[in-house]
Amino acid sequence: MARIRAHLPLQLACLLGITLFSAGVAAAQPPKTAVTLLIIPFENHSRVAGVDWLSEACPEVLAERMASPKIYVISRDDRMFAFDKAGVPVAARPSRATIFRVAEQMGADYVVLGSYEVGDSSFQASAQLLDVKNLKLGAPVAGKGPLTDFVNLQTALAWQLLRQMPNPPLTSQPQFVQTSVPIRLDAFENYVRGLIATNRQQKVHYFKEALRLNPAYTAAALALGRAYYDSHDYEQAQLWLGKVPKDDPAGGEATFLLGMTEYYRGNLERSYAAFDQLVTRIPLTEVYNNLGVVDARRGRRTAAVEYFSKAVAADPSDADYHFNYGLALFKNGDSAGAVRQLREGLQHRPEDAEAKTLLEMINRGVMPPPGPSPSAGGAAPAAQPGQPRIPIERIKRNYDEASYRQLQMEIDNLKQQRLPK
Repeated sequence: MARIRAHLPLQLACLLGITLFSAGVAAAQPPKTAVTLLIIPFENHSRVAGVDWLSEACPEVLAERMASPKIYVISRDDRMFAFDKAGVPVAARPSRATIFRVAEQMGADYVVLGSYEVGDSSFQASAQLLDVKNLKLGAPVAGKGPLTDFVNLQTALAWQLLRQMPNPPLTSQPQFVQTSVPIRLDAFENYVRGLIATNRQQKVHYFKEALRLNPAYTAAALALGRAYYDSHDYEQAQLWLGKVPKDDPAGGEATFLLGMTEYYRGNLERSYAAFDQLVTRIPLTEVYNNLGVVDARRGRRTAAVEYFSKAVAADPSDADYHFNYGLALFKNGDSAGAVRQLREGLQHRPEDAEAKTLLEMINRGVMPPPGPSPSAGGAAPAAQPGQPRIPIERIKRNYDEASYRQLQMEIDNLKQQRLPK
């Protein structure tokens, strides 16, 4: 969980620490009420060409079928980040020792390992569940059938794996398969091919094809919007991100990227509305920071100070939050407060040249710039010749709802362990 913990709001990390201390010494730890699951891409044992996409398709289906309030499934992005940090290339097949080490670092309780083989028109897969804490491999599970029945075969495999975990499903395997949300295979194949594509043009092609086949495919709409966002095509990004419903599981990230897209397009009112809607759903520190940045650009200096104060309180280890808070205090006429925040930030990032320059300017007695002119639409007046350049606020581009959810789940686990039996 190295990456996950690194981006979490400190107030949650502190809460986890307090809860750990309170429950820690509690007798041999009782079983968790919820667990974290890492699913590794399946190994391809096929002799036919063109089926490599199924390696990533297997964990995608399993993740959707196995995720629940009791099971947090580590995302593909976090999994790839963790293996990259471990020095394992994307195309490589990591050893079990490497998988175990990364799983431990990510805080995974269980890992799914599997393989598949495709014949002329058949598909078969097998999988095992690794209990990370107890270093124990579960009994192998398997499924076989027509390739066209891939989704149902993987769904049945998910049921078999869940039966080996805490809180197994109460329904029978046929009921579990029948009641799972349908996945259209041709659209799903294009979506997965888009995920593993190595360039933007291919990604856009596959995601668009997935959406042509299934216009209600919100995961593909988010992925397409993200592909356009990453290539700075903000007009197209806004179009596709706007198709993701706010209450969809992908709605949080889509809303965040919409806020970023509108920010880069100069639509500050829309950007603020997106971030404001998101912060009522989940109080992520980066969203508080970005609300402060947008308000600073709109000339709402007092509101910006309040948002940056919340960001620093939630995560005092982030140098960017201290920088933004210090800059906002300076613009509001509180030079002493600004100096304190800039010095705090430099303790966390001593090489921050921009923070050093701003601190030197304040110590020389440089006055803050005048406030924005209403007649200029909230824009700050242009700097006069000879005036020192005042830096601008730093926006956060990362969105880490998954990590927040995982830590919340850990806190809930510890709280449950403290309840009287």
